[in-house]
Amino acid sequence: MSLAALAERCYVSKGYLSRVERDLRRPGRRVVELFDAVLGADGELISTWARETAGPTPETTGGGDTTKRRLFIKGAAVAAGLGLSRDQARVSTPDDHVARLRDALIPDAIPRAWAKAEAARSLSASARAIALARRDFAAARYGPVAERLVPLITAAREASGPVNLTLAAQVYHLAARTLIKLGAVPYAWTAAHLGERAADASGDAAAILQARRDLASLLHRAGDHGKARDLATATAAAMRPHLASARPGAWAAYASLLSTGAIAAARVNDRDGADAMLAEAGEAARRAPAMLCGPGHVATYRIGVSILLGDAGTAIRHADAIAPARIPTLERRAGFYLGVAEAYTMWGKTDEAVRALLIAEQIAPAELRRPGPRRTITDLLARDPHSRLSGLRALARRAAVPV
Repeated sequence: MSLAALAERCYVSKGYLSRVERDLRRPGRRVVELFDAVLGADGELISTWARETAGPTPETTGGGDTTKRRLFIKGAAVAAGLGLSRDQARVSTPDDHVARLRDALIPDAIPRAWAKAEAARSLSASARAIALARRDFAAARYGPVAERLVPLITAAREASGPVNLTLAAQVYHLAARTLIKLGAVPYAWTAAHLGERAADASGDAAAILQARRDLASLLHRAGDHGKARDLATATAAAMRPHLASARPGAWAAYASLLSTGAIAAARVNDRDGADAMLAEAGEAARRAPAMLCGPGHVATYRIGVSILLGDAGTAIRHADAIAPARIPTLERRAGFYLGVAEAYTMWGKTDEAVRALLIAEQIAPAELRRPGPRRTITDLLARDPHSRLSGLRALARRAAVPV
């Protein structure tokens, strides 16, 4: 990829890249993050930029530092071979996936006894399939998640015994989260209720916490923010004594529950409650496996809470304290940049907001079609009647936002 092609993909001018190459302009953090996302450099360009930015300023550097910055741009051109194609930004219509999950959750026919027994046996051998579905969800591949979940849901309906009920609760949890991502909230309620029933019957702390977190999230989406906060608070209090003897994943589920509760608390302007829940979530996250609740998880919720409390500047300060490349899953990394975009939009820094949205699109295109990002894009379009924001209208069309 030439520098001209890189400029086009990142919605900056060739002149801008030329000035950076000639040490006449130092790129900002979000621009470098966009370069890194477009080129698939996995944080390498961001790390290089951070090392150089921490050093002397352009006015005081000698030729060595200038050469390093030129190598940064040349390295970007070389790394372009890792870049994502435009075809990867296209998102398929999720209706078929939703319908298949709906039919698995609410079957038309009552299964016969022999089919129930076969389903129960298949669930006991499904741990690998659940792990693969979880992997696809972490990579924001919601269509493949749905396809993997359909037979698992059929099996989960007939689960019995603590082990199989725990597996069934995990299946319903993934189904609820996937249906939320696909915009099918009514069916997500069905999955969440089935998940709560399986989790309670299993007695597994992580499963119970995940199921209650799903219900709190759905209550929040229904606008019942006070109930969502209270559910999260009460569940945390009830489950806290059991964490010491629970499997490690329970700490991640506990952190996620409290983080969701903090968002609901911010919605009802309960700043103290939100802060307390985030502080406790942070402690839990430090005890959890990194892949389940790694660096940046709670900080991403801090961004959301700051936005809801009307403090965009604080939200950006939280964002700047995070190394995005260390966020372990693409779904969460894209969510981080979507929060950054919303904060910059609130702050009136529209160019930075568009760059953050473009980064999120490169990481997980499906996330751009969710209601929150589409609202941010709509807001930016309203602030840009003369089409001055580079790349915004093309982005809106890809996200199915009317232009």
